[in-house]
Amino acid sequence: MTTKEKRKVVTYIALIVVGSGILSIWGSRIDTSGIVLFVQRMGFWAPLVFIILLAVPSVIAPLSGSPILISGYILFDSKVQLYAYLSMLLASVINFWIARKWGRGWVEKQVGKDDMKKVDSFTKDYGILSLIFLRVFQGHISDFVSYAYGLTNIKYSQYLVVSILAPIPWLLLWQYYIFPKVNNVADFSYWFLITLIPVLIISWFYWKYKNRKK
Repeated sequence: MTTKEKRKVVTYIALIVVGSGILSIWGSRIDTSGIVLFVQRMGFWAPLVFIILLAVPSVIAPLSGSPILISGYILFDSKVQLYAYLSMLLASVINFWIARKWGRGWVEKQVGKDDMKKVDSFTKDYGILSLIFLRVFQGHISDFVSYAYGLTNIKYSQYLVVSILAPIPWLLLWQYYIFPKVNNVADFSYWFLITLIPVLIISWFYWKYKNRKK
């Protein structure tokens, strides 16, 4: 790696660290009372309602799910990560079938013309290995990945197996390592964002490597 590339990586990390600190404070101040109250009123069905509610921003890609996720932590504590995993899986299936059944035109309506470029970038290299990588290291853009793979000819069974299994390491990491360190909403927001640092660094090197091969 050249000196120029090293500087880019260092700058990249510094921006993420600073951004994570700012966003963790911001996340702790989001007014989630309305969402919390709504889900609480669902009683026995609260977890299911939360899972569906969190899936909506992943289906309608421009929407943000951060307030809903933070509400989930307030409501369910460490169980929120399991529910978030199930929500992501639900959205992944829905997005895949939307793309496969109704095609590019419908996907563009969901994500918008600008974000359609992200979808197109993933369809250029859609093998199983790339899907595994994207599910493990880029869960934060799961919506675009799901739409993109629905526009390819990948087998649904392969897509589903990878989508189920690949995010599990992150689920286990959160349940057994991170959550014991989380004491409040600010901690949750901080750890959620700080875990993006290795993810984004690995992603940067991966796509740089893929581009060199082309």
